[in-house]
Amino acid sequence: MSLNLDRSFYSVISDLGKCLYTPEMELDEMSLPQIIRDLRAGQLENVRAILEFNPAEGWCNDVTGDVLAAAFPAEIGTVEPDWSDYHEERLDGHRAGVSVLVAA
Repeated sequence: MSLNLDRSFYSVISDLGKCLYTPEMELDEMSLPQIIRDLRAGQLENVRAILEFNPAEGWCNDVTGDVLAAAFPAEIGTVEPDWSDYHEERLDGHRAGVSVLVAA
């Protein structure tokens, strides 16, 4: 199987209560149609953010609102707070549940 890094991948950040995590996925599952199917099926819960990224081009975008609107079109404007827009919240090591070491 060849690896093509010059395409859009999608990653989900979920809230486990005391930490944030990314659910484990195969590379072929990191596509927009699969993320939408998983959301509709309830396989992804407590979603805080959905990120679209392209490793070859070196960019990443927060597409949470767009993906949730595509997954749940009837609920546009009635999204619960658990499905918050992540772009105003900074992810740091403490929030992600990892220790952070800084060298001076």
